[in-house]
Amino acid sequence: MGIRICVDTNLFLNVKNKEKLHYKHSKKVLEAIDDGRAEGIVPTVVVAELCAGYYEFNQLKEKDEFLTQLATNPNYEIIDLDLRITNEAGRIRAATGLHLPDAIIVASSLAASSSVIATHDIELTKARSLISVLSAEQVLRQLSSSPK
Repeated sequence: MGIRICVDTNLFLNVKNKEKLHYKHSKKVLEAIDDGRAEGIVPTVVVAELCAGYYEFNQLKEKDEFLTQLATNPNYEIIDLDLRITNEAGRIRAATGLHLPDAIIVASSLAASSSVIATHDIELTKARSLISVLSAEQVLRQLSSSPK
């Protein structure tokens, strides 16, 4: 299997909402995970953020489909929030000034030995001293250059 990609909330939203700016690249990253060319790391805070949107717009069937896809696809690993990760998230929050949900994503990525965080959130670049933070397009370039 290829690289371990921590998938930020906005990649899932780009695909779900077919957002013009990042849809194509975000979809290809998720397809690479679905096809087993990469491993998808998903912190539980990302799941919570996505579920909040599904609940807000009363899209319960879509939420259940999303959760089933995550739970049954062997190419995704859900990273639970535990004491070790929460402690690290607090340290990261204090050191970088990231919002706590973003610090949790970084801490979860590090705990899961992710190679990169795939995101379109410029704020997460504050964590570049800790982990590679790339756009979906940049992740695709990295995937195409990595050995199969």
